[in-house]
Amino acid sequence: MALIIPRRLRDKVWPEPLPPLTSFEGQTVLLTGATGGLGLAAAVHFATLGGKVIMTARNLSQSDSVRDYVEQHAGIVGQGKIHIMELDMSQYSSCVSFVEQLKQSEAGRTGIDVAVLNAGVINVDFVRSPEGWEQTIQVNALSTTLLGLLLIQWMSQTSKNSILAPHLIFVTSRDHLDPNITTWPEWSSQEGLLQHFSDERNWPSGGFDPNYANSKLLLTYAVEEICKRAVGPNGTVDVIVNTVCPGLVYTDLGRSIAKMSRLMQLLVPIHTGILGKSADYGARFYVKAARTSKHEHGKYIQSLFTDEEYRSLAIPNLMTDTAMKVKALVWNEIITELKEKVPALRDLKDIS
Repeated sequence: MALIIPRRLRDKVWPEPLPPLTSFEGQTVLLTGATGGLGLAAAVHFATLGGKVIMTARNLSQSDSVRDYVEQHAGIVGQGKIHIMELDMSQYSSCVSFVEQLKQSEAGRTGIDVAVLNAGVINVDFVRSPEGWEQTIQVNALSTTLLGLLLIQWMSQTSKNSILAPHLIFVTSRDHLDPNITTWPEWSSQEGLLQHFSDERNWPSGGFDPNYANSKLLLTYAVEEICKRAVGPNGTVDVIVNTVCPGLVYTDLGRSIAKMSRLMQLLVPIHTGILGKSADYGARFYVKAARTSKHEHGKYIQSLFTDEEYRSLAIPNLMTDTAMKVKALVWNEIITELKEKVPALRDLKDIS
């Protein structure tokens, strides 16, 4: 872990390179949570590289200014390549209606070549979603999994090129390595993991969001199941699925932590100023993930660790017997919740 600081500094000095300008010409790119921070920076990158970009926002009040910003920075003013749609990740109904509208929209009806599920939250205070779960768990894990399941079948059916499979990218974090899962089976057998993480009594007063790392680990487990659904009956990868960590980036997520106290107002800008990348740098990893090959299906895209280092660090939470048990428990809770609340998923078959 001592290597993290010098490698973060390295990423600032030598950012991930971007591909040639026409790399996404003729392709349609979906970016959730794209009106600020990493999502907005990624929209500029994909638009500059030739793509038609569909961006989502929780409300459309700023859609004109966001569209103008991307068009101006990408040099495509008036070309009609930027589209903004409404999506509230705190509600299942919004995820379902968004995908249905996307399928019928002029921008998306021919299919999506790249989908980057970037929307996420970090909460300092406990907030309960309209669905009844703690908001971090709701947005980062449950609704993102739902959106991935709704998109993947459609993306495989509307693929425009049998050689260049579409990409479904889940934005996660290296923080999924941090939770200690040894007590998770016990919590699952008691009230259930989702209920445990959504119990306000388990939310420490005055602390950082205790569920951010948990939510990213829950999502990592769910993506492993989604990866299985991306492979056709003949073993061909129909949709390339990856998780990606953009690294430490100075965005609104970080600034929310600064509101905790005067001390944090001082420390957060110093920490992110020294070690953090700009949103422009971080969004380059989204572009990198959108260009992976079928052989890289399921790979975690990041820069802090070598593949060998990551595999070693991931052993406790992803590869031990306990991890395998916890994965199964997590997926059972998530898919049970989603099938109960979302009729469109009730015919979804389990894949062993």
